[in-house]
Amino acid sequence: MPDENEKKPRERPNTRKLAFRNEAIQELLKIDEHDVTFQKAMEVAKLDCKRCLYHETTHNPKSSNCRDNPFCINRLGLEKFEKLITLENETKEEAKKDQKRRDLNDRPAGLINGGNYCYVNSFLQVWFNIPEFRQLVFDFRPDPNFVPPPDTRMDVQAVMLALQDIYYTLQTTPFNESNKTANLVKLLRLNTEQQDSQEFGVKFFNALERCLADHPNGREIATRMTELFTGSACTTISCECGYRSKTAEITTSLQLIIEGHTTLLDALDYHCRLESLDDYICPGCNKKGNSSRQTDFVKLPTVIVIQLMRYKFTPKGRQKLKSPLAYPREIPASAFQRTDFTTPPPAEMYDLMAVTIHEGNNAECGHYYDLIKSPLNQKWNRYNDENVEALAKAPGTDRPTSAAKNDRKKKDKEKYPADHKACYGLFYRRRDASLPLPHPVLPPEELILESKNEIEEMFEGMTKKKIEKSEKRLYDLQRRIAKLKTTYTNLETHADKYNNPNEIAFLPTSLLLDVLNQEYEVAKGEKKKKKKEPKEEKPKQTTEEEDIAAAIAASEADQLAVAVAASSEPSTSTADEEEEAAEVPNPEVSAADTSLDAEELTPTTPTKEIDILAIAMEESALPVEPSKMRTRQQNGDVKYVYSTRSPRKNPSTTMPVVSPQKQPVSSRVGALLGSHEIPICGHGKMSIDSILFGDVKAVSRAPAISILREYDYRVKLVYDSGETVYPPPEKDRELFIFTAEDICMDCIKEMRQEGIFNNQLEEDDKMVRKIVKEEKQRCSVKCQTPRPEGHVYVAKFALSNFRKAAIAVREAKLAESHGLKGTLLIDSVTQQRGDSNYPASLKRPRGRQPKTSEVPEKLQKMNDGSSSVMEEEEPTLPVDTLDPDTLQKPQEHVEFNAELRCTHGGINYSQFRHSVSPEEWSRLAVYFDECFEVKCSENVCDECRQMEVDAQHGSDNMRQLVREMRRRINDTLKAVESRGEEEESIRYGICSAFIEKLKRLSNRQSTSPPTICQECLLCQHQLPFKGFLNSENPKDPHVIGVTEEEWNTFVVEIRNLEEAGDEHAQLADPHPIHIENGRIRDLCDRCHEQHIKFTEEQKYMFDNENIYVKLVNPVDEDDVQKANGKARRGRAKNMYSIKMSSSSKLMELKVQLYDKTHQLPNDQLLYRTVGGECLDVAQNQKTLFELRIAPNNNDNPLILIAQQFTASTQSDETGDRAPERGFDDTALGH
Repeated sequence: MPDENEKKPRERPNTRKLAFRNEAIQELLKIDEHDVTFQKAMEVAKLDCKRCLYHETTHNPKSSNCRDNPFCINRLGLEKFEKLITLENETKEEAKKDQKRRDLNDRPAGLINGGNYCYVNSFLQVWFNIPEFRQLVFDFRPDPNFVPPPDTRMDVQAVMLALQDIYYTLQTTPFNESNKTANLVKLLRLNTEQQDSQEFGVKFFNALERCLADHPNGREIATRMTELFTGSACTTISCECGYRSKTAEITTSLQLIIEGHTTLLDALDYHCRLESLDDYICPGCNKKGNSSRQTDFVKLPTVIVIQLMRYKFTPKGRQKLKSPLAYPREIPASAFQRTDFTTPPPAEMYDLMAVTIHEGNNAECGHYYDLIKSPLNQKWNRYNDENVEALAKAPGTDRPTSAAKNDRKKKDKEKYPADHKACYGLFYRRRDASLPLPHPVLPPEELILESKNEIEEMFEGMTKKKIEKSEKRLYDLQRRIAKLKTTYTNLETHADKYNNPNEIAFLPTSLLLDVLNQEYEVAKGEKKKKKKEPKEEKPKQTTEEEDIAAAIAASEADQLAVAVAASSEPSTSTADEEEEAAEVPNPEVSAADTSLDAEELTPTTPTKEIDILAIAMEESALPVEPSKMRTRQQNGDVKYVYSTRSPRKNPSTTMPVVSPQKQPVSSRVGALLGSHEIPICGHGKMSIDSILFGDVKAVSRAPAISILREYDYRVKLVYDSGETVYPPPEKDRELFIFTAEDICMDCIKEMRQEGIFNNQLEEDDKMVRKIVKEEKQRCSVKCQTPRPEGHVYVAKFALSNFRKAAIAVREAKLAESHGLKGTLLIDSVTQQRGDSNYPASLKRPRGRQPKTSEVPEKLQKMNDGSSSVMEEEEPTLPVDTLDPDTLQKPQEHVEFNAELRCTHGGINYSQFRHSVSPEEWSRLAVYFDECFEVKCSENVCDECRQMEVDAQHGSDNMRQLVREMRRRINDTLKAVESRGEEEESIRYGICSAFIEKLKRLSNRQSTSPPTICQECLLCQHQLPFKGFLNSENPKDPHVIGVTEEEWNTFVVEIRNLEEAGDEHAQLADPHPIHIENGRIRDLCDRCHEQHIKFTEEQKYMFDNENIYVKLVNPVDEDDVQKANGKARRGRAKNMYSIKMSSSSKLMELKVQLYDKTHQLPNDQLLYRTVGGECLDVAQNQKTLFELRIAPNNNDNPLILIAQQFTASTQSDETGDRAPERGFDDTALGH
């Protein structure tokens, strides 16, 4: 809680507002007091201004609102709506352009990411661009007699058909994107965790090969698929004795270690190198160290898949390598098949056809996208899920390069292409004799008919719907903007337009801005809401929707009450009400497409009956394609969530509740508006300052009341006294509102008086500053010459604060007469919900009210016309309904020159004072009701003079006594400081705080010698409870042993000083603490134990301090030995500092360590010291205080054991590989 006495920063004055007010004051000073009339007040308030034309000039129109013209309501935000019209026209044209069919030969289609499945999209998009694989997918035929396997295994027929549907859609869809991946993900039972793209490809091909063998039509497909990417490698072990051993193995991908290499050829050379086997014992000669091993391809597949091992293992875990690797766009087959050419390669050259990119800083998570060359037009494209864009330059280098043969090496500062730094997978395809390749043959018509019809219907339907919705929205926006322009045009008034001041009303400028801003946000936000759908099937209402729903419910209830009350009266509906009632639509319900939920349809033809207030920005007005919500996860993955909109339902009531989006726009905007206020002057009327400052605008009264009623605003008066008044309406359905007749004439007169006061104060303040400067001639100390008769002394402090005090006195007087100061609050719907004292709604109900009279409506209006006109001419009700006397607060009176009055009633001796003449004194005293006049001939108070002299002499004497005492006990202090605690001569104990104060007592210190209180060492039982010095807490007061002679010396010296300072004071002897044989006698054991416990616990109580943890590799003996090293470098190595508090739990510390080391909290091996206590999982919920972990422990940090990871040296691509990293619970793991 902030301190009430805390000095607040001084607010800078608003120079613009001060200039407007000073201008008004100067106008009032030009006339006499009797000429201050209401007409002059209107002129001062600038209510005689003409219509503002600054914004309509063709040359350099003013771009901001004229705050000095109270009638100007231009440039408040209405101009922004033209941007919406322009934007909607552009959207309409784009809608027509976007519905063109995709060029199937030039522009590829993308795949929408429905979660963390970028690795699935990456695999599908790469292999889609391999014609042989796409063709074998199209050639798969289902078997009606095929029995799906158990749930644990993959349904290969359903998977192949899903894959066929995906590839057919990508090849033929007219859209630029497709969402056919979801079915495949569901069949494979993939979870939402991130996975490795290359690992998924291997597991998927293994599962297909395994399951296609059990399908009647799958064996041929499996054989063709295997031949496409499966090759053979041979590992040869040779010895100097002539022994040779060859082991052939099937390989589907080539895993290359790239650490330490900068080019692909260097990594291939390292992979195919002749490797010495030092520990291998040759079976031929039984010798060790003479054998070597080499791996080479003996058969190359059509597509070579290269997986780059872009990570390394460290004590912190697996770390991603970001080193660049140059790869060629073409590579000879001899780079892979180097020695054995028994089986010749499919082609002499292999061309780069795809590059998989891993985006992210972590090897465990990130985002995958691909750079793929089209087999049809040989163009390169970037496939980033659904976003596919052409590449200006092909990735890779022109020809194979090697760092060993390349004379020029890139410098470290040179930039590498992004694909060189992040490439994770490379795909090389044999070079074909003829290019381009033809399109694969599509599956039979019966297999693709359903997808074909679905795509065409969706395209045709979306084209028509999107254009219709765009045209409808444009029409609705134009109508809404036209209505707003009409409203603000009706609001505008000026001197040539109004005849009576009662026709002018005042609205806050902030309210006019707020209305336009929220109207703009609603109009703009409707379009955005169509793109944002909730993730869950049951949408949760947002705060905005809750406010809207509550506002509508309250509005409907109030409207019902008004309708019932009005049922017994003749209808007074206006033409506007009838038009509003006619605009309420009754939407027809039609069946929507079976793929979507049923949605309510409204006519789209722009007719007069369509109401923009009810359906203008309604997201469920037309059936649309299921919207997608696109969110980017922390790892960079793009997630799309599809859902369809259904009408909202309110389960809390049995009555059907209309969706907030189907309510009038004014109700929706009203729920978003804020409350606004107009200051009330101290006389309970309209303050002219609000008009001068531009905080309110002068508008036409009737439209002002209409706009308040339209947005369901209510009014109340809140006075500074705490009283709240709800003014009754002037007539039925009208609100109380300030008009020009409510301008306070008293404030106008006070403003003129303020000008006179300020001018006089300015002259007198110059005189005061001159008096202060003439210090040598006027000061009672510096000028000893006698003063002339009648001159008066004024305190220098009073002169320095003269201007401030004069203004304070005037403000206090005004505050006494300003008992009705307060605020006129114009509360919005949201604010009204918290105030139950508001009357029934004054908003006009939608629809025509029932008539109880058979008299025609026009005749009824004619009969009521005269009376209604008279009522409108009546002045507004007065606001001053409270008694000002009951609101007055007692004010503190200011007495000028009171600083010279002493406590004895005489003249203060210690205050500086300046002499002033009688004329000058009269000019100063006129501002104050009470003044303390001190003649220069009067003498100062004798008692004050004597007290000052005594205090000065006493201070000098005490200062001298302290200096002498300090010299006498200097040797005693040195002896106490050098003595040990166990010396036999020690008899007494003294507080260490007293000794420290004596040490700090310098010669310049004068009047405050320390006392021997001993209270720091005594408990509540008046017994000593603290011991001698504690090395762990030396700042805590403790007992210092002294001899009997030293004790008496301290007691006598301090007693003498105390008696010299005040001889009448009653002095008490200090409490002695006796020591015998090095032990404190009469020590309170209970309190002493509690003190030790408390002191010990204090070490472990901290807030936002550093906890140090050292990462130690147990395999490295040197690392273990230096774990608790005292050297600075030894401590800093692998040391982490984490800000924690003693109330934090151990789990929170481990979570912070996880962010730094990537070791899971429950897997961390955390110890107090090397080989010490283990802080295991069972202690995770304990606080650091409970575990007694001290802060700032850099000398003795906690020990975190580095987890060891080892890479597999062998891989069997032919068999069923064990599930890895999250595929064990999917269809690929069985």
